[in-house]
Amino acid sequence: GEGESDAVKESIDGDCGGGSGGEDGLLADDVLLTINGEAIGMDGTIQLSPTRPDERINFRSLVTCQRVGSKVTLDVLRNKERKELVVPLDMSRFVVPQYDDYDAVPLYCVVGGCVFSPLTLPLVSEKKSKNPSSFGRYFRDQRVGNEQVLVLSKVLNDEVNVGYHGWKNLVLRTVNGMEVSNIQDLVGVLVQRIESETVEFRLTVVGQEDADYVICMGLDDVLSSESRILGRHMIASWASTDALSAGLKGEVEGREAVEAKRVLSWNSMRALRDVLRGDGETT
Repeated sequence: GEGESDAVKESIDGDCGGGSGGEDGLLADDVLLTINGEAIGMDGTIQLSPTRPDERINFRSLVTCQRVGSKVTLDVLRNKERKELVVPLDMSRFVVPQYDDYDAVPLYCVVGGCVFSPLTLPLVSEKKSKNPSSFGRYFRDQRVGNEQVLVLSKVLNDEVNVGYHGWKNLVLRTVNGMEVSNIQDLVGVLVQRIESETVEFRLTVVGQEDADYVICMGLDDVLSSESRILGRHMIASWASTDALSAGLKGEVEGREAVEAKRVLSWNSMRALRDVLRGDGETT
C-alpha cells in the first residue's frame, strides 16, 4: 500500500511512549509507517519540511517535540495488515540517565578507597570511545523503580587496598553477598547491615558476566583509613549528599539530637555507623 515502501521496522524501546506491549500500543515487529501522518523512510528519517524536501532528520524528532502525556497517531503494518494506533507518550526511564542535570552534584561513595558511582551517559560515551563493546549495552535499557547500574570508577591507592590498584570500570554485583539496586541502597548496606569483620565487593566485567572479581578488605582497616584517604585526595565527604536516602537521614535525626554532630556524621562512614549503632563507639 501507499507509504509501505517508506516504512521502518521499529523495535520497542520506549521511544514512542506508552502502550507498548498492549493491544492498543506498539508491539515487537510492528512496522512503523507514519507518525501523525508524516511518512517515515526506510532509513528511519522524515522530510525536514515541505520547502526543504532534500533534507531529512531522524523520525524520533516527531516524538521528542511532543509533551509527555500527549497522544500521537501511528500508522503501522502488523501481520501484513495496516492499523492505526493512538498512543499516549510516557516518560522514558533509562537505567542509564540520558543526560546529567544542570549543576548536578555527582553521586558517589568512597569505601576503602574504592569509588562507586551510578553509570551515566557521559561515562558510557567516554568508555565507548575507548572500548566500543563496553558500557554501550546499557544505553537503551529501561530501569525498574530506582534501579541504577553501579560501577567501580577507580581505586584511590592506599595501603588498605593494595592488590586492587588500577581496578576500574567494573560493575558491582554484591556487597557481602547482598545485592544493591542503587547508590542509596549501597550506602544503607555499608552503614547498617555489615556486621562481619570484612567488606567484600563482587564485581564483573561488562560483556563477561561470568567473570568474577572480588575486593575484600578488613572492616576496621576500611574505617581507620577513611580520613587518611579522603584527606589525601581532598574529598569532603565519603558519600555525596544525595547518596543518603531520606529514610537513613531520618533515622540519624531521630538518634542524634545535636545538629552539628548530625552534619559531621554525613561526611564519614565511620561516624554514620557510630550514630546508627547508638553506642557512640567506633566500629
